[in-house]
Amino acid sequence: MSGIFPLGSNAVVPAPCARTFCSECSSLGMPSPVSCSGGSLGPTPTFGLLGLPSSVIPPGLAFAHVVPWKQAYGMEQVWLGEFGQLFSSYLPHRWSLVPVSGTPLGSWNQFVDSAKVRFCCEECGHGWTSMKGRVAFWFAQAAGTAGAGVVAFRLYGQQCERCKSGRFQDAMWYPEEVVKVLMNLYNRVGQTYYGFFEPPIQKARRTGKPRTPHNVQLCQACHDGVCTNEHKTSPQAKLLS
Repeated sequence: MSGIFPLGSNAVVPAPCARTFCSECSSLGMPSPVSCSGGSLGPTPTFGLLGLPSSVIPPGLAFAHVVPWKQAYGMEQVWLGEFGQLFSSYLPHRWSLVPVSGTPLGSWNQFVDSAKVRFCCEECGHGWTSMKGRVAFWFAQAAGTAGAGVVAFRLYGQQCERCKSGRFQDAMWYPEEVVKVLMNLYNRVGQTYYGFFEPPIQKARRTGKPRTPHNVQLCQACHDGVCTNEHKTSPQAKLLS
């Protein structure tokens, strides 16, 4: 059930991360500890084989790989809290947030955004900052009065250029960058399903001066073909029945 966050009235919020918070991450603006102050979230539903209520997944769509949260320092609570606060305005339509490890199956609306993120190689300890941290969202809403919706998303990594292990390292996200990309997602969902006028995309990022240009050979999003597809919506996407 971890990693699936349906909206409603009584949330089941993960406990704060019990790790010791390092001074480096605290200086980077990482939460220490994280508290979830988002909007009201929902009652625990009955979960199916994928860990998600079958009524939430629109017909014709499926997830290839649902994965548990891998965010350090309790950052999953920042994603959860901000998502809940924003998407609670769409109630009684309930939206769920699902981490995945690959592109979902079927015709989804797709939205790709960028942020400043931090990496630390688990092999050699080398750390670096990127202004091109990528997140991809795939979202859909079922037709009818229930209007349940689901957002699948993936956070992309980068390889270490120092040890060249070939392993994609997980990104560490800053709280304000999470807020920014989820606001952009919220507006895109509103534009697609709720009649919003097309809002301007928030592109401002936390200040930084990367020492090297973006290396497409080390970028997981580039490897998967989504790095340059920012703010894309699938032409086949529609309200599914």
